[in-house]
Amino acid sequence: MHASGTANEGPERETAGHATALPVGAEPNAEFFAWLRRMRDTEPVSFDPTTGLWSVFGRDEAVQAMTNPSLFVNDLSSLTPPQEDYDIFFKGNIAAMDEPRHRQFRGLVQKVFSARYIGSLEEKLTGIATGLVDGFTGRQRFDVAASLAFPFPVTVIADILGADLKDVDQFAQWADLLHVGSNSMDGLNNAARNIRSLNAYIFDLIDKRRAERQDDLISLLIDAELDGHRLADDEIVGFAGVLLMGGITTTAALISNIVLTFDQHPEDWARVRADRTLVPKAIEEIIRLRPSFSSFLRMVAEDTELGGEFIPGGSIMKIWVSSANRDATAFPDAERFDIDRTPNRHNGFGQGIHFCIGAPLARLEGRIAFNLLLDRFTELRVDHDSPISFLDTNDMIGATRLPAVAVPA
Repeated sequence: MHASGTANEGPERETAGHATALPVGAEPNAEFFAWLRRMRDTEPVSFDPTTGLWSVFGRDEAVQAMTNPSLFVNDLSSLTPPQEDYDIFFKGNIAAMDEPRHRQFRGLVQKVFSARYIGSLEEKLTGIATGLVDGFTGRQRFDVAASLAFPFPVTVIADILGADLKDVDQFAQWADLLHVGSNSMDGLNNAARNIRSLNAYIFDLIDKRRAERQDDLISLLIDAELDGHRLADDEIVGFAGVLLMGGITTTAALISNIVLTFDQHPEDWARVRADRTLVPKAIEEIIRLRPSFSSFLRMVAEDTELGGEFIPGGSIMKIWVSSANRDATAFPDAERFDIDRTPNRHNGFGQGIHFCIGAPLARLEGRIAFNLLLDRFTELRVDHDSPISFLDTNDMIGATRLPAVAVPA
């Protein structure tokens, strides 16, 4: 059994709130990615006796785990202490469901939260993003994270749920409470103690929409029906929680990663600016190299073998998609940013039955934000004289403070 001390190599990983200036042309998370490469090359499946976690770094092993949901299960509710509000969250948390409930719930929710529905939001989302970008267009210095990356998805989620937009700041706080450290057992327990106000807010919103339907997602979820089944109120509350947790910080990270990536490749900024058909391909390559979710947790249902290692049933496993996406066996010259990479079968949104249900929304928001930045600025670089604050790479990859220097168009 490998016992690499996965968690003991913490200095190579940025922690939440860590602020540092970034040298010109430098990879923002160089030490973290170097650590992933060492683990992938030497111990693609390894056990950390300090944390009791198994880690999967290799692409093949990660895909095996993600595409075998009966053996590597998503439901981690048994690991958290009983708590009414958290129980509600799990009832509608599609990311924490196993079959057959997952299939039934996803089929019902996707009748509403479909790619077609998300596509219909483009005009509204463009208006939201345009208003934010108008606020700093013409300025040469601004914080990308504070001005666009975070307020954009927060406003989007609040708006499509039908919340009062005066409550956007509250939604941002809930997203932080639900997400910070949520990929660890301590984080899960902390989140469980902080969701009561969110649950109460969404329950109240459901009551209002049952009395009077509106043009919003809550109203659509109330009316959704599949094979005679409808969603219970607590399932709608849980799904709203998933949108907050999976649709705000992740999209904010994607937008910050666009800027961080092109800071290293300014020549590609001009190329994409001149040919907007490259925008979707550039976004996919950024998601491959810098996926918003650095890792996913799974529980091993029974004794098994993966990557030549015996893993006891009941073990908790961390699947490092940030490593799998850089595996040279699947991606030639895997550490290089290549807009023209074809095919680009990355795992930034997962794989298998748990492929991220919000991927179309994240891609749409990323495309809208990127195009607006390309419209407004001939150059957009990181301000290398100011400190950047990063998310904890143990959980997510991106920046929470991203000062930039721009040349307005």
